[in-house]
Amino acid sequence: MPKKKKKKKESWKERQRRISIKHQKTIEAERIRRKRAPKKKEGFFSGKNLALMILLSITIVGASVLAISWYPSSPSEEELPQLYMLTSSNLDEFRGKIVIIDFFATWCSPCKQEIPELAEIHSKYNSSQVVIISVAPESEDDTKLRKFKKDYSMTWLVARDTVNLFNKFGIRVIPTIVILDEQGEVQFTKEGLTSASELSSVIDSLLGG
Repeated sequence: MPKKKKKKKESWKERQRRISIKHQKTIEAERIRRKRAPKKKEGFFSGKNLALMILLSITIVGASVLAISWYPSSPSEEELPQLYMLTSSNLDEFRGKIVIIDFFATWCSPCKQEIPELAEIHSKYNSSQVVIISVAPESEDDTKLRKFKKDYSMTWLVARDTVNLFNKFGIRVIPTIVILDEQGEVQFTKEGLTSASELSSVIDSLLGG
């Protein structure tokens, strides 16, 4: 009986070469399989679309935070200026001074145009000689009126008509300016817008200037 030939022992190099060839065939087979497989359609919320949406969301949130920090918040009620409290329709507390009464309302557009004229008078005359008081109807909301005073920089006295001045002086139109002399007598009344120069002319004549 013939003897079986002994199988030649595989060298280390041959073994590595065989493993390498096998590995390459596996990779090639996988490449062909993927190439032939049908491509799946990407949904809207996958891949680049999802990344873009996340980036957009972050941008919007960041912009919102920036906007909130940029715009100042409304002042609290404690930060608003106080209103003057009228004590008498005779305005006795102002005796010895010329008094300019500005009858107005926060919703009145011409009244807002009168404010710069009054501001000019307020800066021109000493408060020991001339007093300006802007009087709004009693129905005006207290907080709204205080905010109006702050927003329009009305640095003179502002009050709600709690002593019935509108009726006493027969006010039918706003704005209306009434000027009282040092004894509290009415020396000037005008409905509608009154310029600073016209006001100055009346005041100077009462001061004897």
